[in-house]
Amino acid sequence: MLRWPLGARRWRPAALTCRVLRRSRFYSTNESVENVQVQCASAGEITVSLHNIAKHASTKPLVIVIPPIPHTGGEPHSSLPRWLREFPAAVINYRWNNVKDPEDKTSLRWPSPVHDLTFGYSWLSANLGLRPEKKKHVFGRPAYVYGSYLGATLGAGLAFTEAHRPFLNLGQGGMTVRGLIAHNGIYNWPMFLPDHPIHSYKLKPPKHGIRPFYTNKVQSQRFELEEFDENTAFGFLYSQMPYLFPSPSNLFDPFASPTLFFQNAPLHVPEDFFNPSRFNNLPSPPALSSAVDNFLADTTGIPEPQPPQSDDPSSSQALSSKPLAELTSQEIDVILAQKTAEAMASSRPRKGYLVFPPRQSTLRVPETLLLFDSDDVPASGDEKRIPPRNSFKVQAIELAGLMRRSVSMFECQTLAKEGDEEFAGPEARDREALRRVKTMELSAQVKEQEEDDIGEWGLRGSEEALAVKWLKGAIREDEDWMEDKRARS
Repeated sequence: MLRWPLGARRWRPAALTCRVLRRSRFYSTNESVENVQVQCASAGEITVSLHNIAKHASTKPLVIVIPPIPHTGGEPHSSLPRWLREFPAAVINYRWNNVKDPEDKTSLRWPSPVHDLTFGYSWLSANLGLRPEKKKHVFGRPAYVYGSYLGATLGAGLAFTEAHRPFLNLGQGGMTVRGLIAHNGIYNWPMFLPDHPIHSYKLKPPKHGIRPFYTNKVQSQRFELEEFDENTAFGFLYSQMPYLFPSPSNLFDPFASPTLFFQNAPLHVPEDFFNPSRFNNLPSPPALSSAVDNFLADTTGIPEPQPPQSDDPSSSQALSSKPLAELTSQEIDVILAQKTAEAMASSRPRKGYLVFPPRQSTLRVPETLLLFDSDDVPASGDEKRIPPRNSFKVQAIELAGLMRRSVSMFECQTLAKEGDEEFAGPEARDREALRRVKTMELSAQVKEQEEDDIGEWGLRGSEEALAVKWLKGAIREDEDWMEDKRARS
């Protein structure tokens, strides 16, 4: 069953014209909606849909919803996920056009959606956030981010960079993200690239623990590249990768791949999306070294070394054996490019962890619930099914492990050094990390009648109940934490 909110349809490259949107209101028996136009500097406008704002006090936490697919023109979809209709909510209708023609100047490709989200959040903070009163500090209005599919990817980047600790933001009001719910997100786009270590390393089974899953020793041969069914949501996103991102380098942006806030990518940026990089598939002929030696000898007066000879006049050895004076500028460029590629192939970046949030910032890892579809689809007959190396489950568990590592090793250890006895022991720090970042696997084994209960945002009725239970619990815990901090201050 394809669990894609509106079906795995390809987004049509509709031109997004700059038009003046009116402030429009929609009312129903249970919900009121107001569409507001927000200017995005010189990049046109987006629509922010406000739901049930007037029905709730301005101090009540606001839910910021990031849709699963981009807004491609016209009036935005006016309904909310069913389980969020009891909260004040704002839907940021970002634009992310996947125009295939690179010459099309109207294409709103990456990083346009990040800019749209930034302008939308800034508008919400300025207009719906709490404002400081005279001679009185006011802390930012709590906000919780929910996103699914592409919205989960973008929502994670927004939450990680706007989750400020309320008592460290100088009491200037506004808004601060306190929690994140993400469903079926792609958090590490470079894992789709053929050169990623998952295609040449043996993975340990992912676990729901403190540490992210990791790889062990290199195998003697590369694994075959995984094939993804485009009729599934995960395979559909994989097929759209070159249309959503103008260049493979965009995949290494932490706002596109939120795991890169916590670790580096252990591979070079490739030339394209679907072919192994030439940096990782080069021979190491002595002729390349000889060509560089010849080049240096000609410029320094050192006698030129004799390179190995080849019977094939078109080989790289024959090219490098030519005297420098006989080489054309194009041939010199080819030789030096090959040598550079050889050097890069021999020095693939090593995987390393990053300190995030930065130690001197007011950011913290937000309360998080990562929802993902199960990989446990039974194999036919007696065939043993090998778990996929890349899936919504793998992506979510990797991100959860990195976030928990950050909470335990950096935030809690810092608090312990500052005298907080609650986190003096490693067990207490790990418990806090597991409490802060939760994962929830959504079973693929459901009855047929439950399939018809999938909401338009991708969750079934029973799963929506779990999500709203977590959200209410997170809000209650945050309010208790704030009261405790006020009492101590």
